[in-house]
Amino acid sequence: MAGVQYKAEIIGIRDTVQMLKKTEPEIFKEFKRSAQTAVKPIVDDARARLTAASARTGQPLPGMRRPWAPGGRQIFPWNQTKAIKGVKVQVRPSKEAFLTVTQREIAPAVFDIAGRKNSSVFSRNLDLFAKASRSMWPAAESKEDEVTKNLAELVDYVNEQTNSKLRY
Repeated sequence: MAGVQYKAEIIGIRDTVQMLKKTEPEIFKEFKRSAQTAVKPIVDDARARLTAASARTGQPLPGMRRPWAPGGRQIFPWNQTKAIKGVKVQVRPSKEAFLTVTQREIAPAVFDIAGRKNSSVFSRNLDLFAKASRSMWPAAESKEDEVTKNLAELVDYVNEQTNSKLRY
C-alpha cells in the first residue's frame, strides 16, 4: 500500500490521545471523527491528483485498462471510482504514525510508487506525470501547514474537553 506517514510534531498529542482513549472513550470517538476531518485536505488533494492523472482516458496510461494479474494477484485494470475511494485515513493511537493517509487499492498504489527503486519502461512512462510518489506524498506536502493548524486546534479542543471533565 502507498501510505503517507505524515509527521507533524504537535507536542503532547500522543499522550493526550492515549489517555483520552482510556479515560474518555466518548471524547476519543469524537476525536477520531474530527481527526479525519482535520486530515481531509490531504485526502482531497490526493484524490484530485488521481483524477487529474486519469482525466484524458479514464486511467493514467492506456495499458492500465487491461487486466494484469502477475502470479494470480490482480493489479489492473484501473478503476477510477475505486482509486478515488481508496484514499483513506486511519487513526491508530498505539502506532508511531497515529494518523495515516493510505491508498487502499493496489492499482493507484502502483501508479503512485512505481519506479521509486527500479526504473522500467512502465515507471518511465509514469514519470511523465511526476516522479514517484505521484499523488500521496505531494498531497501531504502541499497541505502540511493547513493540516498542522487543524490538528493543533483539535488537540486544544480535546485538552479543553478532558480538563473540563477532570474538574467535575
